[in-house]
Amino acid sequence: ASSKSKGRGGHATLTLGRKPGSDSREGLVFLMMCTAKDKTGTKYKLKGNVEKIFGRFVQEGKATIRFHQPEQDICISKADPINLKALLSAVKLAHHGQEMTRAQVSTLTPATSSQVEPPRTKMTVTKRKDYPLTKSFPGSLVELRINHCTLNRIDTRILGLKHLKLLDMSHNNIRSLPETFGELICLADLNLSNNQLTDFPGKLFQSAVKNSLQSLDLSHNQLSRLPNQLCNCTGLVSLKLDINQLSGLPPSIGLLRKLRFLTATRNSITLLPASFLQLRLDTVDLFENPFLEDGPSTLMGKLRFPPLVEITARVVKKHRIHYTAEDLPQTLISYLEGGKRCLCGQLCFESFVRFLARLDLHRLAHTVTAVDSQGRTHAPLEAFLCSESCSAKYKKHPAGFWK
Repeated sequence: ASSKSKGRGGHATLTLGRKPGSDSREGLVFLMMCTAKDKTGTKYKLKGNVEKIFGRFVQEGKATIRFHQPEQDICISKADPINLKALLSAVKLAHHGQEMTRAQVSTLTPATSSQVEPPRTKMTVTKRKDYPLTKSFPGSLVELRINHCTLNRIDTRILGLKHLKLLDMSHNNIRSLPETFGELICLADLNLSNNQLTDFPGKLFQSAVKNSLQSLDLSHNQLSRLPNQLCNCTGLVSLKLDINQLSGLPPSIGLLRKLRFLTATRNSITLLPASFLQLRLDTVDLFENPFLEDGPSTLMGKLRFPPLVEITARVVKKHRIHYTAEDLPQTLISYLEGGKRCLCGQLCFESFVRFLARLDLHRLAHTVTAVDSQGRTHAPLEAFLCSESCSAKYKKHPAGFWK
């Protein structure tokens, strides 16, 4: 717990007990506070010496014990509420001189270093020989960096770090991620660059991580595709995909409304998905991708009256009706996930026409890096039209919107 006595606060341990050699039943009970600078501890007599206990915020791990002699307050914070309640109850018993159990009172001894050092929140490992094989990772870690250790998988012990916000495992040989990776419920910054990843599990973005993740770096891997579930991470601000083998970006990337920084240089991207138009970026860099010659182009495909399954799918998506694998067979789930978004915003599945449009990247980003050595800052965008009315609008003025 953190405590404050005579000035600034710091990490400390509080122990209730008797001095060594004291009578196990009659000896005076003391409250001993040990810190990193004073491991032998400061002892406060309890019998008749507690002026008041302020315990209004015990549930938040906070309390104050006020003594008569010396005239001093011990302010407790960041304590475990259950342990704090037990401590305060024991302090009251000792103050009134009532009998106490062995579990409540121990023999006072100096604290060890591990007891008084503040919880470790950051850890960096840059050499394989320093990687903890026999010791566990501190459960209090908030930031963990493991680089240049030639690891080929994610240690399952890391998945138990419930407070972890930043995980940097760049410059290793990791080939895949465990499906339970989503157990890192506080993870905001994930860096897996410079590894050997060939696939990225979509289930990760269906877990609690989708609500916490803000920065994702997958650059310098061997990814050929990204799951569309990535677009569930609506809080994502930064996405780095440079130097992979991506043939395209997720179809629903436009759902990443908070995305501000996107880099996907030196991939195999030929077209941008239609939803790309919905992004509002600060920086975009798509340099050295083999983009097709951009449009506007003629319409490809033929509109027809949508079948019943498509009408139903459109309703499910429009009203955001929740479904799981227990509700629908996998064929229908795949159908629902494979929708195309028309320029009007409507999803279409079978009945649509396709065309290529020229997208000026300056339309959606403040800072744009040219897509090739010629200085071009526009790229082809694959777009869809879901109905005769949308098709008529496009035919009437096919080029104007994209200039």
